[in-house]
Amino acid sequence: MALFVFSISQDKWYMASAISAILVFAIMAELIYFIERTNREISNFLLSIRNKDFTNTYFKKEKNRSFFELHQAFNVITSELQNTRIEKEVHYQYLKMVIEHVNIALFCFGPDGEIQLINKAAKKLLRIPGLRNINDIGKIDQKLLKMMQKHDPEKGGLVKTVIDGELLQLSLQGARFKLQGKPYTIFSLQNIKNELEEQELESWQKLIRVLTHEIMNSATPVSSLSAAINEMLLDEKGERRDLKQIDPGDLDDMYSSLKTIENRSKGLLEFISNYKNLTRLPKPHFIEIYITDLLHHVETLMKPVLMKKNIQLSIKIQKDKMKFRADQEMIERVLINLVLNAVDALKNKKNPAIQILALETNRQIFIQVKDNGKGINEDTFEKIFIPFFTTKKQGSGIGLSLSRQIMRLHKGRISVTSNPGEGTIVTLAF
Repeated sequence: MALFVFSISQDKWYMASAISAILVFAIMAELIYFIERTNREISNFLLSIRNKDFTNTYFKKEKNRSFFELHQAFNVITSELQNTRIEKEVHYQYLKMVIEHVNIALFCFGPDGEIQLINKAAKKLLRIPGLRNINDIGKIDQKLLKMMQKHDPEKGGLVKTVIDGELLQLSLQGARFKLQGKPYTIFSLQNIKNELEEQELESWQKLIRVLTHEIMNSATPVSSLSAAINEMLLDEKGERRDLKQIDPGDLDDMYSSLKTIENRSKGLLEFISNYKNLTRLPKPHFIEIYITDLLHHVETLMKPVLMKKNIQLSIKIQKDKMKFRADQEMIERVLINLVLNAVDALKNKKNPAIQILALETNRQIFIQVKDNGKGINEDTFEKIFIPFFTTKKQGSGIGLSLSRQIMRLHKGRISVTSNPGEGTIVTLAF
């Protein structure tokens, strides 16, 4: 181009000007071809990525080093993408095998209700070959469909349904998530009928053992003392004696025996009354309760007992104006029972202390009653929620059972953690 510009500025350099012009056009054509070829190579490479075709090989023997390096870079990228695709496919197949072989029914559906995933366990549990839409579950059980479509699937729940004449107790748990901006819901279903039946049988056996123990404790002395009194009232021929003929010492024994029978009968009636209270709880009357007012009211009620036992009670509330909906009388009853249990655990303890802690985590209210008492040993810990089981001499054994019943009526739960010699923590979750 410099030669072309120089030649046209000279006189009569026609041939030089023509030759330099031809050379300029030739070089421009070569440059355009080079650029277009590069663009074609890059375009083909990008289209293969778009089409997920990683089988192309770009390595060729090129005299031009630029194209050699370009092809080499293409091959490296293609190889990496191919490896990534293989790894992705391996992970997909692995997860697919895990989902298919897991013993819990799993299925996932998108925003339009279309089923995206369903495993063998789900098909076997619901007795269906497959599902296209979540609404198809309504043909099996409407309650199950409504629970799946509710706003908060993470809370889960239990559903009773009959499929092919068999009663199933289904435990349902779900979760919502987003993929590429689209909402999806995944559910797990598990038939826990056998587990519930075993648990129910075990609970009945424990309850029957406690009932038998309590009734026998009352009935045995009543029976034996009644037989002894009857023998005192009969003579050798089996006829009734006149009271005047009975020895004064025997009369004293008879009066003492009758008093014992009366006391044991009253104890048995009280036991039956406690059982009725345990099984006939009224429906809770829900109102908004400020936790500060609730706990300080419990403190006021328990103050005489705590002062008499020289026990220090402290209350700690995480936030001001924390509130929740509950039946105030029922929850007060639970808290009073827990404080009384803590008082009993603090016998013969130096520096006895009880702490009531209220906190809120993930929109859930927790109330904890802590003590630094003797704790609960392993054998006793397994039985603390069994009705009428107690380690106290004057205890009825229904306190914790009643508390758990009340918490269930509030859709909450009660849990206990204890270390022997270190203390016990009872947590109420609402």
